[in-house]
Amino acid sequence: MSEPVDFCRRRYSHLKEQMEEHGLDVVYLLNDAGGGARFKRIADTSSGVALIVPIDGVPKLFCYSVNINSARDESWIQVEQLESRAKAKEQIACYANQHLREGSTVGAPLGGFNHAGYAYYRENLKGELVDVGKTVIPEVFYGLHPDEVRYHRRVSRLADVACSAAREAMRPGVAEYEIAAEAEYAMRREGAEHTSFQTIVSTGPRSAYSHGWPTSRRLKDGEFMLVDLGPSIDGYAADETRTYLLGSDPKKEKMLEAMDMAVEAVIQMVKPGVECSELDAASRRVLKEHGYPDYPHSLGHPLSGFAVPNLSKTSGHVLREGMLFTVEPGIYLSGYGGVRMEENVVVTEDGFEQLTKSPRIP
Repeated sequence: MSEPVDFCRRRYSHLKEQMEEHGLDVVYLLNDAGGGARFKRIADTSSGVALIVPIDGVPKLFCYSVNINSARDESWIQVEQLESRAKAKEQIACYANQHLREGSTVGAPLGGFNHAGYAYYRENLKGELVDVGKTVIPEVFYGLHPDEVRYHRRVSRLADVACSAAREAMRPGVAEYEIAAEAEYAMRREGAEHTSFQTIVSTGPRSAYSHGWPTSRRLKDGEFMLVDLGPSIDGYAADETRTYLLGSDPKKEKMLEAMDMAVEAVIQMVKPGVECSELDAASRRVLKEHGYPDYPHSLGHPLSGFAVPNLSKTSGHVLREGMLFTVEPGIYLSGYGGVRMEENVVVTEDGFEQLTKSPRIP
């Protein structure tokens, strides 16, 4: 049975194939925003500053001393310690240049470099820098292998456990931070290694925040409680949101029902070949039909370090087998309350598998 590192090796082989196809002599992957999770998907460690992959040569992960022990213990790729921050770019460029000559091509996601970094490498690498942020990166980091899905089932179950724990902790007078603690304890107890973002618990009018945080505010009868959390194991990270109502309120119950229908309408459309912009549009159409305003964010995003798909109004991505993403439309009524429900979905050969399974409306 394949382990996480085996899927890392498969992605590395896929990267080498893409390098051949695009005529790249070296690929430079950097630990930019989200890069740590992406490093985990190819090097089996989230540590490191840069990964240099020559088409003919040994790949090398560069790491500062503070993380050198964890990187060497975890990574299947050779690790080299950076001597200092001042000399880091020089050391990385020196290794890359060992595999370059005049006329060579270096592929990198150029959007991840700051101005100084881009200027340095453009000047000091022997090869020409070309952007692979929209070509090689989304092809290599497009999603899960079929036999890799089991790792996401496991972490999604922990998200379900945590959401259920939060719901069970609801009562008049309980503070948001107390509910967050119950949810985090529940998923840690069941095996979560860490959370990929700060657990969100927002109640009453604060549930209308797209991204809230736990405070000392105490829940009251007839109010919403929005919970958004992300347990992680082996770098596989779930991201589940539920909105619960303490007691009853016909207006709020209609909001929950409309959101449930919007999420379900999207999920039932998921299969290879579907345009992501169509999914986004479907969610907004259902909410509009029920009289609710447009929400201010995209429908969903990829998980666990994968680069695609983006589910937004303007997305050009098309679903393919293995893509892993969230479905999370929202209703946000400022000063009153909000509802968001978020599922994690993976595209299968002929449809989808919904990985998060706790009831959206208990």
